[in-house]
Amino acid sequence: MIYGYTQEDVARAVVMGALRVKYREAQPERRPLFAHQIPPPTPFDVWLLLGGRGSGKTEAGARYTDDHAEGPPCLDGPVPHRIAIVAPSHDDAVDTCVRGETGLLQVNPRIAFRPGAALKADLTWPNKAEAELFGTFAPEDVERFRGPQHCLVWGDEFAAWRKLDEAWGMIEFGLRLGPHPHAVLTTTPKRRPLLRRILEEPGTEVSRAKTSDNPSLPEDRRAALYRRYGGTTLGRQELDAEILDDVEGALWQRSLIRYVDPPRRKVGAGIELSMARVVVAVDPAATSGEDADETGIIVAGVGFVDGNGHVLADLSGRKTPLEWAKEAVGAYHVHKADRVVAEANQGGEMVSTVIRTIDPSVPVTLVHASRGKRTRAEPVAALYEQRRVSHAEPFPELEDQMCSYTGQPNENSPDRMDALVWAMTNLMLESSWQDAGDVAVA
Repeated sequence: MIYGYTQEDVARAVVMGALRVKYREAQPERRPLFAHQIPPPTPFDVWLLLGGRGSGKTEAGARYTDDHAEGPPCLDGPVPHRIAIVAPSHDDAVDTCVRGETGLLQVNPRIAFRPGAALKADLTWPNKAEAELFGTFAPEDVERFRGPQHCLVWGDEFAAWRKLDEAWGMIEFGLRLGPHPHAVLTTTPKRRPLLRRILEEPGTEVSRAKTSDNPSLPEDRRAALYRRYGGTTLGRQELDAEILDDVEGALWQRSLIRYVDPPRRKVGAGIELSMARVVVAVDPAATSGEDADETGIIVAGVGFVDGNGHVLADLSGRKTPLEWAKEAVGAYHVHKADRVVAEANQGGEMVSTVIRTIDPSVPVTLVHASRGKRTRAEPVAALYEQRRVSHAEPFPELEDQMCSYTGQPNENSPDRMDALVWAMTNLMLESSWQDAGDVAVA
């Protein structure tokens, strides 16, 4: 045995290696891998590549997957490898892992890509190795992992998987083909307990890379990112690939955040949320353009029976006023909300005006901030300590802001957290709520 492979495996590897050399001679030469993109020595159970944005982690996953597919066969028979390629959604798997600028089709243009074709794998290599694409966004995505077996799993942006724990549990059951089935996980780190658990397991090999470790990035763009985010909590995570612990002095700790399915009730032939009230809270961005702040958009409700707060959705992002207004109005209808609650400080009447331009029937309550962010947020943090607020699912970006905000001078504006505070204040901390168009002061 050599690193878990038999002498027969090694002999087949020699033959396959010769075929790969012949193929590569007809293709443009690949550039050398950066140090952090070089795989660790085999065997390993998991290669975890923690990389900042643009560090080259997706390319590393694609090249490893391609090399594995053309390497020593894991299976006897016409299909030498069965591989799973998993991303936050199926579209992400297609757009990033396969068709992206550093995806599999760029790495090896001879791979046949037939997504969803009957009786065909999504991806087929010249040697008949096969790969299927998976998402991890919805419960039905998780169910797709029942049945398939694999010798390799490449999981991209692992820490951003919506159904992370459920998906990984099902993936592990099917990772059982070949002499040493294993996984490659490429991700920007986030505070996810499962990521920490895998990081500490003895069979895990870890590589780390900062955004600045990729010399291929345009220098001006890299410099702009570090000017804006260098040294901040978000920058340490997104650029320097740090897994951040709870921040001393922050209002929330990770242990305060609970995940609970919101209460539901049977209505006719269907099931719907059982909420006394639902609001869509908006914290508009104070700036515009490429480097604009995010607009926080949080959907939350208070239960009929339990009287507890439930965070239902985080729809925040960098959006124009028209874009966030459409998002807020859409969420109002989808979640059957009672009203939109929006901060008036930055936009004043513009906020209600732009929302009513989209749909004049949507009731809007404008809230005016007369106190500092931390002072406004403290009563909401207390609700979490009392276990009176839960999240319907993990909201990593929102939770990162909650668990890192201390209220220190010059701290980045926590737009998602602000929207959460407006929502919970309206739902649970006010004795009554204002009619549409009134201005509440908090």
